[in-house]
Amino acid sequence: MHSIQVFVEYKVKPDMREEYLHKIKDVATAMNYIGVDDFIVHEGVDQPGLFVEMFHVPTIQAYRKIKRKRCEEKVATGQFWQSVNHCIQGGTEKLHMWAFSPIDMNGSEE
Repeated sequence: MHSIQVFVEYKVKPDMREEYLHKIKDVATAMNYIGVDDFIVHEGVDQPGLFVEMFHVPTIQAYRKIKRKRCEEKVATGQFWQSVNHCIQGGTEKLHMWAFSPIDMNGSEE
């Protein structure tokens, strides 16, 4: 089975940019520690402050757990899961996460 590609998108408040850049490093370290592969963050060229995280997880269950932790649950103080959410314009509700699974370009639908 192929890994699942995950995209996370949000806009960071301009006055929180430096704090965000500091905290996203901790998120990256923690994500790698829990088994996320290829965690990278990009900032929009045409839209400064718009950030996209991209990473791979091995299963859809792993994606759902991360989405629940980052977007839905209230977490204890000091947990990395939502440490950047207060830097996001609109807070947690404006953190969008999607997962994609590769399609077989050489196979058939039979």
